[in-house]
Amino acid sequence: MSPYRHLERFAREDGIKNPEDIYDQPTFEEIRQEIEKKRPNVRELLDERTLSPEQKACLDKTREFCNELSENFRSEFLSLLERYRSERRQISQEIVDYLLEKNFDLPQFTVSQGRQANELLADFSLDAEVKDRNLLLAFQFPKPLAHFWWKGGVDSWGDLGEDMEDRVIEWGHFYRELIREVWNLQGCYENEENLAFRRLNGIGEHDPGNFYYVWEMSRWEQAKNPNLGHN
Repeated sequence: MSPYRHLERFAREDGIKNPEDIYDQPTFEEIRQEIEKKRPNVRELLDERTLSPEQKACLDKTREFCNELSENFRSEFLSLLERYRSERRQISQEIVDYLLEKNFDLPQFTVSQGRQANELLADFSLDAEVKDRNLLLAFQFPKPLAHFWWKGGVDSWGDLGEDMEDRVIEWGHFYRELIREVWNLQGCYENEENLAFRRLNGIGEHDPGNFYYVWEMSRWEQAKNPNLGHN
């Protein structure tokens, strides 16, 4: 039995055999202009007026991380698109419209605190709790990557990917490349911006409808001080 049998419904919904790539081509500059109109998708579930100075400092750095990752994600996506359409397959206007409609160009973030943070964890069915002093940050890839990371990208994933033979856009190829942007910037903010990320979802524990990573956010100088009640 194929290890991807349980994902056949997703494949059908994505139109895996739909010949959507037979339309006239836009120029790459037209694609770039459309994507660059988009703004970072950051949702905040908190009342900033109630935050302490330490919490506000953490929130400011978390916002910087979200915005910078959004810009890096967009830039890398544009570069990947350019290479993909020149080396692998043409990207039709139908596909570009689909990417923009589904917000494929930007990840999604939710920042929360206090009661809202723990309610969100319950909604995610994660057995965890966030200290009142800290923030919760949920990161999610755009829906096609979150649902279809396995589709294509066999050059990166090997047996973990499914070769689409260029019939449809290879979400797995983009996923594999774009996840590095997350790791790289997270490491940068931990090492250079004193922002602590405590991962609350386990390895391989992802929810295509809600999150890829869920972190408890704090400042390193606070996280290392047991008198502040941090983990």
